[in-house]
Amino acid sequence: MLNFNKVKLVFFCGHRASGGGVYMGIFDFHPQILVYPHESKFFHLFYPYTEIKNFTHKQKINYMINKNFKFLHSGLFEKCKADKNYFDFKKFTQTFSKFANKKNTWDNYFKAMALAYSKVTPQNLDKVKYFLDRSSTSEVYAYEINKKFSNSLFIHNIRDPRDNYASLKSRWKQKLKNLKDTDTIEALRQSCISRGKIGFDYGLQNQKIFGKKKYIFTKYDALVKNPKKEIQRLCNFLNINSNKINYKPTFCGVPWPGNNFDSKEFRSISKSQSGSWMNRISEMEAALIEFHFLNLIKKFNFKIYFSPKERSIAAMEHYKWLNFKSKMKADFSLATRANW
Repeated sequence: MLNFNKVKLVFFCGHRASGGGVYMGIFDFHPQILVYPHESKFFHLFYPYTEIKNFTHKQKINYMINKNFKFLHSGLFEKCKADKNYFDFKKFTQTFSKFANKKNTWDNYFKAMALAYSKVTPQNLDKVKYFLDRSSTSEVYAYEINKKFSNSLFIHNIRDPRDNYASLKSRWKQKLKNLKDTDTIEALRQSCISRGKIGFDYGLQNQKIFGKKKYIFTKYDALVKNPKKEIQRLCNFLNINSNKINYKPTFCGVPWPGNNFDSKEFRSISKSQSGSWMNRISEMEAALIEFHFLNLIKKFNFKIYFSPKERSIAAMEHYKWLNFKSKMKADFSLATRANW
């Protein structure tokens, strides 16, 4: 089981659908890293949501088991088709409950999750020096994380925002039947813009606060173009042996079928999805994303495809909807108050 006096925490940050699952699969079962294989969603679903909602200690434990852990269960047994005896999920949840019961603080719940996973993983832990967790929005809470875990490290993944949006749109197509509805698609575009930009802005500030020895960026596009070069850079950052890297990603040691949203089975690291936005989204959508993520595109040397005029027109058309919806919401709020 993990010893937090010896094992450091590594937080893998970045927007949803930015290729984080590939990184987790590559580092999975590295003798010096214990990877929580699925996105834990700890800083997305659990904290600070359960604090804001004033959940009791018991409610928080149950929420973590029923909400967060279901992704690990489905990933391992449904997606990867692991044998039920390979990973004792019941023991995992029981161990989590045991440690989580000790203290009603978010950092204790996080440690309980890590300890529980270390208790049941088939991986040998003799040489493990890091516990690696991926949770979208963890970059937003990096300062708070560092206050609790002062020796933690952060890896922030960046993907071409147009490809990122294209992958998210594919996810939306799977989950939403009314994706052709204007309000639905515009709202999802705004969500991508808002959440993606704030994550990037936090990343830049975090690196200024913590320095590059503690907080670094990685480019998914660099990974798929030259996997060994980019992984070597991350291994240098973590001071681990790059010879032990598995370039055929796994999930808790089980072959990983991938996590893309086009129902394509993952076979190996491929650059086929890098730049695929050109065939997956409209020019208007791409110009809109380029307008809002222009600073990111420039900083990480992604190619600019649209003119200032094209970007502005796309942003203006989206803003028409955004402004209308904001006004409608404000008018409704005022009308409701007037009737009190």
